[in-house]
Amino acid sequence: MAIQHETNEYQIPRGRVLLDPEDPNTGLLTGEAEFGNCPGFTISIESEKAEHYSSETGLKQKDKTVTVQVNRTAKITCDNVSVDNLARFLSGTVESVTQEVGTVTDEAITVLKGRQYQLGRSPTNPAGVRNISAVVVTDTAGTTTHVVNVDYTLDLELGRLQILAAGAIPDAASIKVDYTRPAASWKRIKTGAVTEIAGAIRVLSDNASGENRDFYMPKVNLTPSGELPVIADGTDFVTMEFDCEILKPSNAEALYVDGRPA
Repeated sequence: MAIQHETNEYQIPRGRVLLDPEDPNTGLLTGEAEFGNCPGFTISIESEKAEHYSSETGLKQKDKTVTVQVNRTAKITCDNVSVDNLARFLSGTVESVTQEVGTVTDEAITVLKGRQYQLGRSPTNPAGVRNISAVVVTDTAGTTTHVVNVDYTLDLELGRLQILAAGAIPDAASIKVDYTRPAASWKRIKTGAVTEIAGAIRVLSDNASGENRDFYMPKVNLTPSGELPVIADGTDFVTMEFDCEILKPSNAEALYVDGRPA
């Protein structure tokens, strides 16, 4: 009978990455949420060894090594540019902005020719108003009404006004703007949160080749890393990277890899 050799397993890994954030107040996990498409998830391991050398002969020779430290980390590459992932990358929080229906009169702006101005801007609402209508622009006294597309132009959807260089509104002039705003709402990401996310990570494998094995890390610290393209030339899709420290909980192991039941 011929010698039976081990069958090789060649793997092309695929899968879904899920983050289970920790409640900062209770320390409890809050439920797993998918990252979305992650074209890269790599685990790196660094070990530190204590080395002993014999001094019993003229030539010192290593006679013992002991592994005294292991450091496990992971790198996540994600191209799902969702509002939640953006907030994680920017160390921010997601909030809802509500614009109430109303009419604004005599919003005062000092303007320069050729410049653009955001209407409705304030320290609490730096984005200003959206989807405006019925815009009227006058001088400070209210005696001269300026003409759209002659003295100024508008982006009604974004609530923006531009003073035309060839128009009748002089440099450093003070103008007043009236407009109507509808009820509207949108999502906003606001920075200022902690730069580190504590929780757990699970990877559910769906490999193109090779046995599926699921990875679970019950305690991790996740931090954003690298660059976020905001404007780019070319056709590459935007990716975000996160560094992950894989830690050992007090009553569990740092990493579990489970196969599937037969």
